[in-house]
Amino acid sequence: MSDLKDKVQIAGRFRRSVNISADIGDHAALEGFVCPRSSQQLLDQMANHVSKTNQGAFTWTGPYGSGKSSLAVALAGVLCGKEKVRKTNSEFIGKDFAESLWEQLPPKSKGWKVIPVIGRRADPVAT
Repeated sequence: MSDLKDKVQIAGRFRRSVNISADIGDHAALEGFVCPRSSQQLLDQMANHVSKTNQGAFTWTGPYGSGKSSLAVALAGVLCGKEKVRKTNSEFIGKDFAESLWEQLPPKSKGWKVIPVIGRRADPVAT
């Protein structure tokens, strides 16, 4: 008789929660990520706001495990880095939707610079 561990395999992405500062730029961190339409709408509204006003500060709130960090890593994946990497990462949010984001927030040749800052009880300047 074989053990359950021999029959069931869990993708590495589901063994731990996404860590924004550690996982930005790691394609493997998003394996299995599914971007729901509601998340696409959120990103579209944000991109639209930034493209029209050239300003943006946003707070994402939601229960633990709802996908906020995964969405942040996916957004960074399609906006930062080289074009080839951005196009590969676009599969996580939908290639057509990524094209729409790129129109509103053009990444140009080198992409956006993403600086992950995670809220914590510390001096924000030092963080």
